[in-house]
Amino acid sequence: MTLQPKHPLPLTIVQTQKQEISCHHCNSDKFVKKRKSKKGHQIYICKSCGRHFTYNPDKIQYVVNPETEYKKDVWDCRNLGISPGVGCYSYRLTFLNISQIWLREATKRYIKFTLSTLSFSSGSEKLLAIKRLSRFLAESYPNISPQELNRSVIIDFLAYLASTDLSISTRRHSIGAIRGFLEMSYQNEWLEVSRYLIRDEDFPKIPKSLPRYIPEDVMQQLNQHLEHLPEPVMRMVLVLQECGMRISELLHLKADCLLQDKAGDWFMRYYQFKMKKEITIPISREVVQVIQEQLRYIKENLNIKFEYVFSSNQGGGWKNDFNPAPELMSRGAFSRYLNKLAESCNICDTSGNIWHFLPHQFRHTVGTRMINNRVPQHIIQRYLGHESPNMTAVYAHIHDQTMKEEIARYQGKIVNISGLVVEPNNIEADIADLQWFKKNIHAQALPNGSCALPTISQGCPHANACFTCAHFRTTSEYLAEHKQQLEHTNQIIQKAEANGWVRQVEMNQKVKTNLENIISVLEVDANDG
Repeated sequence: MTLQPKHPLPLTIVQTQKQEISCHHCNSDKFVKKRKSKKGHQIYICKSCGRHFTYNPDKIQYVVNPETEYKKDVWDCRNLGISPGVGCYSYRLTFLNISQIWLREATKRYIKFTLSTLSFSSGSEKLLAIKRLSRFLAESYPNISPQELNRSVIIDFLAYLASTDLSISTRRHSIGAIRGFLEMSYQNEWLEVSRYLIRDEDFPKIPKSLPRYIPEDVMQQLNQHLEHLPEPVMRMVLVLQECGMRISELLHLKADCLLQDKAGDWFMRYYQFKMKKEITIPISREVVQVIQEQLRYIKENLNIKFEYVFSSNQGGGWKNDFNPAPELMSRGAFSRYLNKLAESCNICDTSGNIWHFLPHQFRHTVGTRMINNRVPQHIIQRYLGHESPNMTAVYAHIHDQTMKEEIARYQGKIVNISGLVVEPNNIEADIADLQWFKKNIHAQALPNGSCALPTISQGCPHANACFTCAHFRTTSEYLAEHKQQLEHTNQIIQKAEANGWVRQVEMNQKVKTNLENIISVLEVDANDG
């Protein structure tokens, strides 16, 4: 989007001259020719933002002039100096299908206020809600005036919404938008309407929802067939599986997203468009390697500088004939890759139905896995970048057994194989308090404690060696299991000594020593509790 002078100017038409060509998205004058469009217009690729734009000498460009634009019945956000936002493919707001003139004019004032305080997408959603009200009034009360808009009419409108195929969430958003519109119309005297036409009890109750996570058997099938995806798409899936990002955040992941602290551990920094903030999370070395491989791939296959990690496919095919283009992939294209794979490789749920992948399912899956692996909810909240615990609760689909063990697991001391209490890491970090975050986010649950290795590490190469592994963590709730294990280990040592098995004695003696240290510390903790 090209922003013109900050101060409103008279609306004029500017014919684009050839020597004045610039990127329509970032206003950069650094670009290269790509190809001609079907209509014969030259298509360029911007070297700054990597996006395509078209040079059309007949195209009209408008100078930003909000006051003139607001008087129209169709608003173009580019003429208002407003960005449509990430993932929004429409630039316009149209009021033409609000048939009641009094409602249309008041709606313009309401949406104008909304655009000044919220986003373009919020304005679009609120406008759509008022259009629903307009459609209902045109059908049921064609000659109604604002003074006649009373509680009885609103109740009829609520019944009308309930008879549609709109989801409960959409209905709630519509009712909320219309309530805000009516209240502001009353306060600002846009309409002669009564107060409190819509009340709290008018909102349909939210059903108890379960997160739309990907079942583990479906995830296993997906991972078995990842090699059939183009390499960039495969890497996108691997990043989503660990990090639980929104698809818009992954598509806009910058090339400088990787950070490393003094201890050599890695973090990923990215921008959350929904929350309008930057977030930094600890990541495993496997994901670091995936991102670094993708950055090398981009550097080797694009002859211009590209500031993002992932790009689109110029060829448009879904198989391995991926030809990277210096522009961002659409979320729809990413979904098509996965669903084509599901069809071709017969990736099914337990009912035998082909699984339909949606990008946001990976975020739900990460949140659900973390809850079921007994990660505290406030840690998940921070990892996913949620503003409130209520947002995180959507992902908290906790198995019954997990719920029973959850409280006990995070009470008391956590000790390692030497019986030493593991405290939050307070070593000076390159980035604020991310060290403690790093140490708490990647723990895996074990039958007798937890492993501090990242969850992406599928399968420990050291069979039955937790009691000699520095990554092992445990708490007092497993005291009985440790005592039983110690008794069993003593029996093994006795038998090995009787048979002269020196190697077995040495190995199990280490286990015995560590178990005794663990039990000694945990017994003190249990008695103190």
